[in-house]
Amino acid sequence: MHVDAQPCPDCGTLFDLPDNYCRHCGMYLAALKATLPAPVPERAVVTSRPGMPAPMRKAATALAIGTALQVGVTLAGKYLASQAARGASEAVQSAQPPARRRVERRQPDPRSNAPRR
Repeated sequence: MHVDAQPCPDCGTLFDLPDNYCRHCGMYLAALKATLPAPVPERAVVTSRPGMPAPMRKAATALAIGTALQVGVTLAGKYLASQAARGASEAVQSAQPPARRRVERRQPDPRSNAPRR
């Protein structure tokens, strides 16, 4: 058990604050959490870290913006190129008349004089 264990109001068994139910009797303890005092941390955690120098921050920002612009321009260029190619192929196909199917007729063989049926 942790130091911040509390007794269950139903059976008196100690329970940890993160528990939602009593492990002994099954009483719903999450409703009691609003009435329990908030645990006081033993020590304060420092989450701040030293910042980057201003010139380095500006350079990193410029690099990030330049990279984003390059990616955007590349994608836009690929899209426009594909649209132009699609439009050109449609224009070429619509400009050509539909191809006629050529039917070849058989010429009679001059060597055979037999009539065909």
